[in-house]
Amino acid sequence: MPSRPYLLYVYPWMPYPRRVLIYLREKCIPSSLVTVVLVSDPQLGSKAPLNTHQSLQAASPSSQSPSLAIINYLDELCDAGASGFPLSRYSMRGADPLTRARHNELLALADECTVAWNPVRMFGSGAGTMSIPGAAKEMVRWVYRSLATIESWWKEEDRDMAPLRQGGEGKLTIAEIVLYQFLEFVRDCYGRDVTKEGELGKDVYGREGLKGFEAGGVFVAFGTRESARRDPEKGRLLGRRCW
Repeated sequence: MPSRPYLLYVYPWMPYPRRVLIYLREKCIPSSLVTVVLVSDPQLGSKAPLNTHQSLQAASPSSQSPSLAIINYLDELCDAGASGFPLSRYSMRGADPLTRARHNELLALADECTVAWNPVRMFGSGAGTMSIPGAAKEMVRWVYRSLATIESWWKEEDRDMAPLRQGGEGKLTIAEIVLYQFLEFVRDCYGRDVTKEGELGKDVYGREGLKGFEAGGVFVAFGTRESARRDPEKGRLLGRRCW
């Protein structure tokens, strides 16, 4: 066990920190191993303490790569049962090289949705300094491109979303955590359900758009999990079902 816990500095409800918090809850990683520290936030008014512990790189509003690096690092520890971390019942990244490669592709697509949404909000929501509706609309097409690719793979696998519900026996993946985090962020912050707004005509590759996506099933099922439950004051670990 580490001589002292890692400190994870987060803005708790921003998209990239949110995915790390959900992961910690799903894996039942206690605060004695990873202590969540809420950093200065205009709503919560909290401040980060002096760093006297081991520190994971801050999961800030724009920390895409660090958030995935943190999750993968912690998952390596859990898969090995190393340094006192709870031993995984199964790997969230795939049990063999082929499934892990497949998972990494899905993870890249899910992560790309959040990345592509940044210019959508900057140019189309008034969050940035310039309003360029045409650019925002074009970037939405790239979001739908990633969703459509995920959709096609799930159809090939005849994917059933029901086992992802709380109490189900589905094997959750990091890619699904990241996809849920994106869908939740867009819905809660921008009032958009992108799984139902896929009627775009032709996408960026000239393919006909869809009217909806199976990702909506992930959003509904995953939303029942304890790991997705919010605590408005703390980023404390709420998960009880250890994987």
